[in-house]
Amino acid sequence: MAREGQSITLNDEQHILFLEYLANTRHPERDMLIYLLTYRAGMRIGTIAQLTISDLMNTSGEVKKVITLRKSITKGSKTTMAYISHPELQEAIVKYLKVRKNKKSEYVFVSQKGYPISPNVASQIMLKHYNKAGFEGSSAHQGRAGFATNCLKKGMDIVAVSKLMSHSSLNTTMRYIRHDQEELSNMVAKL
Repeated sequence: MAREGQSITLNDEQHILFLEYLANTRHPERDMLIYLLTYRAGMRIGTIAQLTISDLMNTSGEVKKVITLRKSITKGSKTTMAYISHPELQEAIVKYLKVRKNKKSEYVFVSQKGYPISPNVASQIMLKHYNKAGFEGSSAHQGRAGFATNCLKKGMDIVAVSKLMSHSSLNTTMRYIRHDQEELSNMVAKL
């Protein structure tokens, strides 16, 4: 259960269902990539909207595993790293770039008129899809919250998670962590 005023976090089963939903949207490859950049790399929507092809691809045309996020596109205007090595995310990048319409633009995500999509548009795209898929109470940060929660569930320490999320404070990272009632009950039963 989400804390009051915070979005829910998709569990593994819901993640799969959401991917199935996204596969049937008007722009499935784009929508899936935006979602997976939040859910598998913990990236902010505002940063995702400003990514360029050279951010994701090396000079040999291969998808990078680690990308440098320029301070001009990050919150707080600081250069950070994003780890895009998850196989699901790597596959989504390749699929999207194959069907991407405006090959002339350096920006990864462009509108039908060829302009880069704004962070607000990217947020609205994801919010619309979360709601249509039945995940009311969601926000554009839902994927990031899922990323942070999944990292901790897999045994990563909170300091590393905070670094991956580009947070300057552990308190900020802690606000992203979600536990549902069943999970808390199971933890207590193991004490």
